[in-house]
Amino acid sequence: MPVCAAPSGRGRAVAAAPVAIALPDDTVTPSSAGRPSQPHAPRIVAISPDDGSAIDLRNPAIAAALSWAVPGLGQLYQGRTHKGSLFMAAILTTFVVGLWLGGGKVVYASWKPNEPRWAFVCQAGAGVVALPAIVQSARLLGPARQPLLGGAMAPPLFPGQYVSRAYAERLAADDPDIAAEDFFDKPPLKQFRRDQLAIWHRRLGRFFEIGTLYTMLAGMLNLLVIYDAWAGPLGATDERNRRGTEPLTGKAAGTAAVPSTDPG
Repeated sequence: MPVCAAPSGRGRAVAAAPVAIALPDDTVTPSSAGRPSQPHAPRIVAISPDDGSAIDLRNPAIAAALSWAVPGLGQLYQGRTHKGSLFMAAILTTFVVGLWLGGGKVVYASWKPNEPRWAFVCQAGAGVVALPAIVQSARLLGPARQPLLGGAMAPPLFPGQYVSRAYAERLAADDPDIAAEDFFDKPPLKQFRRDQLAIWHRRLGRFFEIGTLYTMLAGMLNLLVIYDAWAGPLGATDERNRRGTEPLTGKAAGTAAVPSTDPG
């Protein structure tokens, strides 16, 4: 397939910078099967730092959004199946292991004035797997006063917090460290009289912090995956290109726009 190279203005290397070359509406390419030639949309590509081949980024914005939603999904959308599968397995495994180490308690969203959960900002980078924490926080602080799904990813209760009677009864029945006497009866609600976060720290010990670290790392690593889906891989093909001291030749020159042969 012919490739139109787009070198930089001074003949220096531009490593993995995606560029679209807009073809005129009447631009056509010969048909390999003798059929009438058809106009083709431009492709946004980046240059592989490994072998200098062109990587079709398709729509970088969509790819980046997909890679945030599910790590590696943007790369799969771009046809980079090996890298996408590796990213997906590594980041989701790291997140799930951290959640398991923390007893399922380390991913939650809370913006209490004295104790905001800043770790969740990093955890949210892992995508939709962390979004239930936002829903649970809104449910617990909203009119319902109780989370969904038995309280998974719900924030801890603080002293004096009001919850529904059903949620109070569920906590007293399911949590060995919480008893019915830990709630004041404030019809139609119940008022918690202890600090649930302190209970979690005492029960889990150092595993609470280790689980938090793992889930934060998963979210932060996914930021690199998102960038890879948007701009292509980082790096240059060789030391000369990294220095940018000599012009590139051949297929490693700059970035390229590849005319589509896909009718879609």
